[in-house]
Amino acid sequence: MVWIKRLSLFLAGLVAILAILLAYIMLFVNPNDFKDELKSVALEKANVNLRLDGDISWSFFPWLGLGLEDIGVSIGSDPEILQFDRAEFGLAILPLLKQKIQVDKVNLVNLKASLNKNAQGQGNWQLDLPDSTPAASSSIPATTASTASSTSANDTVEKLKLPDIQLDELRIENAQVQYRDEQTKQLINATLNVQLNDVQWDKAWPMVMDIAVTQSDLQGKSPVKAKATLNANLAVFPEREALSLDSLVLSADIESELLPTSPISAKLSAANVDVDLPQENVLAEGLALSVLGVNVDAKIQAYQVLSEPQFSAVLTVGEFNPRYLMTRLNLPLPEMSDDTAMTKARANVTLEGSLDSITAQPISITMDDTNIEANAVVDLSPLRWDVSVAGKNLDLDRYLPTPVEKGKDGKVEAITDVDIAAKTESGDLIPIDLIRSLNGHVGVVFENLTAKKLKIDKIELDSTQSNGLVKISPLRAYLYKGSVSSKASLDVRGITPVFNISPAIDGVQIQPLLVDFMDMNKIAGATYLNGELKAKGNSVDDLMSSLQGDLLIDIKKGALVGTNLTKTVCEGIAAVRKEKIDEQQFGPDTPFETMRFPAHIVNGRVSTPGLKISSAGIQVTGDGVVSLPNSSLDYQANVGIAGSELDKACHVNEKVTKLAFPIVCKGQFSDDPAGLCRPDIKGFGKLFADLAEDELKLKVDAEKARLKVKAEAEKARLKAELEEKRKAEEERLKDKLKDKLKSLF
Repeated sequence: MVWIKRLSLFLAGLVAILAILLAYIMLFVNPNDFKDELKSVALEKANVNLRLDGDISWSFFPWLGLGLEDIGVSIGSDPEILQFDRAEFGLAILPLLKQKIQVDKVNLVNLKASLNKNAQGQGNWQLDLPDSTPAASSSIPATTASTASSTSANDTVEKLKLPDIQLDELRIENAQVQYRDEQTKQLINATLNVQLNDVQWDKAWPMVMDIAVTQSDLQGKSPVKAKATLNANLAVFPEREALSLDSLVLSADIESELLPTSPISAKLSAANVDVDLPQENVLAEGLALSVLGVNVDAKIQAYQVLSEPQFSAVLTVGEFNPRYLMTRLNLPLPEMSDDTAMTKARANVTLEGSLDSITAQPISITMDDTNIEANAVVDLSPLRWDVSVAGKNLDLDRYLPTPVEKGKDGKVEAITDVDIAAKTESGDLIPIDLIRSLNGHVGVVFENLTAKKLKIDKIELDSTQSNGLVKISPLRAYLYKGSVSSKASLDVRGITPVFNISPAIDGVQIQPLLVDFMDMNKIAGATYLNGELKAKGNSVDDLMSSLQGDLLIDIKKGALVGTNLTKTVCEGIAAVRKEKIDEQQFGPDTPFETMRFPAHIVNGRVSTPGLKISSAGIQVTGDGVVSLPNSSLDYQANVGIAGSELDKACHVNEKVTKLAFPIVCKGQFSDDPAGLCRPDIKGFGKLFADLAEDELKLKVDAEKARLKVKAEAEKARLKAELEEKRKAEEERLKDKLKDKLKSLF
């Protein structure tokens, strides 16, 4: 046991000597005496100029402490890039014997950094270190080099073993950083404060930071200012090479004239953020972003972020008011007919993808009363998409301008698509450049849709877009007790857009459709149609004036609404006779069993040769032109009416009911249907003149026939009398001859 006592006495003496030595150094050695040596070493070894104007203080036990005041750092002949008023550092001595680093505080006060990058990309912080001697590097044996490389490889495989660390406090006060980049022509000024407490490996420690950043051009113009505060608990796991953030709260205010509104306040929080470097994984849970009245909740997972990034995310946008958002952003609200439209919206999106492709499935969007479910796959290189959309309850008219407005005379005037197009700056109906950039597939199924007052029970659409050619096949819509189907295409590969469409209508009730769509109540019935149409142009006028094609139209069990052809015929008859008719005897419409006609369209002018309307009491044929560009018609119908109705209403004989009376329909689509068609008085007069001439001719022919018959009868009578006289004379002569013969004998 004697050697133990001796060893203890030796160690006690050694400690006493060290204590006396440290006490001597602290009492009699002034660290400020080494300033010149520190400056010369920094300049010689690293080409760094140190400015040490303030005092240097130190301590050795129980804390190894260092304090610096009024320090500046520059590289070469450049201005100082780093300066601070005070820097303090304290390290515990005894824990070092246990390979544990315990620091009571690290404090930097009024740190100022000035970082510059020139037009060539060279930064003023980059050190110009002296070159190592070639001889020394070339004298390393090959075996040593191979051993070193092998050792380095082994070191990379083995995990880095860091000593335990405990930092009671890290504080950076009023740090000011200026970054000037001549390459990107931007200037950034930042002021920040950072505080960390109770820092230890494998444990969470609180972190607080606030920062104010201003970004502008080199002259300080067009600045963007941002202020942010960060609170979180940070944990670092050296052995696992991982870190974790929990209870993160980031609040920021951004101010700039470039923003639609300023300032913008935002808040981001996260329940937990985990980063695993070996696995290259990042997991963020409980993310919540709040900005301008919009709240977004999210969960994000990212994999292989440093090699082949892949991600998955679930986003939830809480209910918000789009009108309020656009108002806050100073964005002009589109003119809408419904003031309550765009007041409620929310969305849910599930995403996954990589640098090559993104899949959003499902997407759920609610806007006011409209529900939309969608799936989307987007390939990024080259850009292509495959989108499927299913929705219901969409009234597009709520989001469109009011369809009517008051004219100067107080009458209601319809606002047409032409008027809307004329109000736009370019007048282009089709965004050609956008259409040419489309490349993908879109499928849509929508129920209970209203557009331009058209009420569509269901619409199905399948479309492909590729290099300026858009094909829609099929397009099906179920509406007004019937269906519409077609194949259509839009080709913008040339200078002028070209439309092709092959429509087919099966049993659609045409009256409510035209009333809702065009406010035109002129015809009713179940409509059947087939045809081919083609048009080109980039405005409503051009499309109307270039429309070409052929249609075959058949309307069953319908009526000409607002036009009574029987009444029109009677009006014509009465006008010729200079009489009046009793209008109460006529209904407002002309019912029919069938209306059938082919339509031939040239440059927007529709001609309908072969028009035929058939019913129990009316037969109509006609021909004329309907001009779509001018919204007008010029038509003549020949109306033949049979039955007792015409006799009762017009007081005519049977001969008149066999005539085909000309009716002229001429005017604009917007004219009153009751005054659109009128009798062709001149034609009526010619009909009656021809009828009178025919009757006179019939009378003359009858009289001629009667006289001829009478003459023939008189001639026959005279002939008979002459024959009788001849026969009588012959008999008399015979008797006389007989008498003479008798006298002879």
